[in-house]
Amino acid sequence: MKYIISIILLGLGLSGLIGGTLYPEFIAEIFLGMAAPLLISIISIILNKNTFSKAPDKLTAVLIKSLIFKMIFFAVYMIVIFSFYTFEPIPFIISFTGFFIAFYVIDALFLQRLIQPKNN
Repeated sequence: MKYIISIILLGLGLSGLIGGTLYPEFIAEIFLGMAAPLLISIISIILNKNTFSKAPDKLTAVLIKSLIFKMIFFAVYMIVIFSFYTFEPIPFIISFTGFFIAFYVIDALFLQRLIQPKNN
């Protein structure tokens, strides 16, 4: 749970810092660029942790299914954002890309830590 709270604080903190201090005119775009990757990252961490604790052998199947879901979700998210929201697209795309990469690196590190054998 601490890990998830840390990720939420990181996402909100970075988007607030960048949007609030450096580019206040693009705060909505920066927040929307952060929101979907953060949400998917949190869901992914919870799902991976629960799957690994209950049935570690099913983790690969869950990762493949979640990848397919993520591709569909992000495609729908982009279509909705670009169709129904009027804003500057470049700050949104930069924010989305940066947070997407950052949260996926965090997901990979969490997964590595989860799978790694515990040395007592």
